[in-house]
Amino acid sequence: MDALLPSTAETPDAPAVVVGERVLTWRDLEVRACRVANGLRAAGLTPGDRWAILARNCLEWPELVLGNLLAGTRYVPLNWHLTVGELEYLLVNSGATLLIVDRTHEATGREAAARAGIDPARVVVIGSDFGPWRDSHTDTRPSNDVAGGPLLYTGGTTGPSKGVVRADSGQTIQRWMRGQSTWGGFLQMPERGRVLITTPLYHGFGTGILGASLVRQHSVFIHERFEVDVFLATVERHRITSIPLVPTLMVRLAKLDDATFRRHDLSSVAWITHTAAPCPPWAKSRLIDIFGPVVVEFYGSSEGTGPVVCTSREWLERPGTVGRPAPILRVSVVDDEGRDLAPGEIGTLYFARAEGPPAYHGDDEKTRASRLPDGRFTVGDLGYTDVDGFVYLVDRRVDLILSGGVNIYPAEIEGVISQHPSVRDVAVFGVPDPEFGQQVKAAVELEAGASLDIDALRAWCGGRLAPFKIPRTLDVHGALPREAHGKLKKRLLRDEYWPNP
Repeated sequence: MDALLPSTAETPDAPAVVVGERVLTWRDLEVRACRVANGLRAAGLTPGDRWAILARNCLEWPELVLGNLLAGTRYVPLNWHLTVGELEYLLVNSGATLLIVDRTHEATGREAAARAGIDPARVVVIGSDFGPWRDSHTDTRPSNDVAGGPLLYTGGTTGPSKGVVRADSGQTIQRWMRGQSTWGGFLQMPERGRVLITTPLYHGFGTGILGASLVRQHSVFIHERFEVDVFLATVERHRITSIPLVPTLMVRLAKLDDATFRRHDLSSVAWITHTAAPCPPWAKSRLIDIFGPVVVEFYGSSEGTGPVVCTSREWLERPGTVGRPAPILRVSVVDDEGRDLAPGEIGTLYFARAEGPPAYHGDDEKTRASRLPDGRFTVGDLGYTDVDGFVYLVDRRVDLILSGGVNIYPAEIEGVISQHPSVRDVAVFGVPDPEFGQQVKAAVELEAGASLDIDALRAWCGGRLAPFKIPRTLDVHGALPREAHGKLKKRLLRDEYWPNP
């Protein structure tokens, strides 16, 4: 078998993937990936055909991703928080004809697959019949040069999810390898090391980090979920060098006291990267203090709005920036009439890539609405640039609050409230107001045993925020509708207060 990954050629018996006490060597990983690829082919899937994965983070994820790469197919990563109806929609919309599911979600997956018209024999269960299915196929590398990849669906934070078809889909496997290495390099990911992935692999963030890690010769440690004590112990025990985090997890770490950090040797950490949602400045600053200037932020999306990358030093020198775009990307700021704005002026962020704009699978209207006539595209984020080309995010257009003619950006308010010791998570949005059009509302998820009322919240915000930005009302929720990868489905909170159109 010809080696695909550099580490397979150099150190085939070294650990490639570690989940608890289970370990795959680089040779094992590639053998399994080839078997998966040939299994997909035996199931009648050809390059470009779709199939789906519904599984928590597990040992099998890397072999499935690499197997898909070698087969040239498109896998649809399914969010295991979704209902049967939502899963059915994704299976039907994507045209997936095979589902691989873990035991935990087998019943839900089978029901969704049946509703979508997928033959029960084409539902393969990890921990049951997946191993025999995979191992019944040869480990000969398929004679295919088209790189398979994910068909990622937008998070559904503003409406129904849509599959994103990038213009660079269908590239060669070697070009994919070079692209993953270059992407990781632009994010300043170390060339070699050990990466700890706790973010869900069904999300584009996890997918991107996994691909770059394998190509850039990182042993991949995978946790099913983020647990603070287990996380810190793993970093110390295995001398973890590289860590992807979403902002909700950064906040949880930032709220730990100094004594907790002192109990662990975290000196091996050379790179922490974060994305997926705005990170409160206080939390990011705290982690830089703890770990040193190793925190690298990147802005991007499934559609290809990145990478825009910001180092710790750049962020400290230019508070609020998400960095500068990669050379392959051009960023511009446009007003509502389609006119380009000067540095410092807030507008909608538009992006241009050499290979062209993305499309939304099966939705020509959404595709057209996302583009300007010259091919630049947007995902609806508001922001501005400075004279040196650094990009600053303000908020999503759909989340903008217009109160008495004044623009109010929820992300700023959320950053302040998130620091309150009683608050575990927060969402800020606009609700109808008879006098001002909209008023500011906060919804919070509290720490265990904590309490908070609107008077205490307003007192906390006083002096930290201008009076017109301070929430007028407060809702307390058992849990906010946030995805495991950090995206908040704010519309599920906001829509309750607005009449149906």
